[in-house]
Amino acid sequence: MIRFVHFGLGILALVGVGTAFAETESAADRLIALTRETHATYTLILRNRILRPDGSVYEEWSAEFHDGTLHRVETPRDRVIADCEAGTGSYADFRNGKLIDGPSVAGMACGINANSPIISAKIEGMRESRFGRATHLVVHDPNYIRTYDVAENGALVGATISDRSGKRLLTNWAVYLSSDVPPGIFSRDSLGHSAVSERFRRLTKDEAAN
Repeated sequence: MIRFVHFGLGILALVGVGTAFAETESAADRLIALTRETHATYTLILRNRILRPDGSVYEEWSAEFHDGTLHRVETPRDRVIADCEAGTGSYADFRNGKLIDGPSVAGMACGINANSPIISAKIEGMRESRFGRATHLVVHDPNYIRTYDVAENGALVGATISDRSGKRLLTNWAVYLSSDVPPGIFSRDSLGHSAVSERFRRLTKDEAAN
């Protein structure tokens, strides 16, 4: 994500097509490719701090699951499954009952968003996350400045979205990372139920900080 609350902002990218690279350096290109093409197995739970248009701030959970070429993302409102190698996916929006299928879903869900043209991408060093060392990447697209902390297995363990003026719109950080996934969560039919345990769906702000 920020792929999903990437959905908070990135769902707008479902209408985009293709990916453009301009002024990206090869190391950054390889890192972006790792996030999109990893075959690692992991469950990742994140906490998201989001700025609303009215200036208020709220927090919520999101989750990502990956196994081989298969990926799943959840927020309290949305669920997505994708085959990242095949470039196919399904997105369920539980606010309006809408279900969207197509390659743009995979482009949004699999690694760093592939639906928004990348103007520039640059690695800006290493960071220590609670789950080990991560590479800090800064990406500029036509509308946003995005940063990502990329773990060695390609998981996005931290991210931000800011507008072009630098105003922070979203910050997220990982609160849980494991090397397994629940069974039966990558089919279109599985979108009808959450793969996130009650423990994480009820995660409080204080618990997320620990």
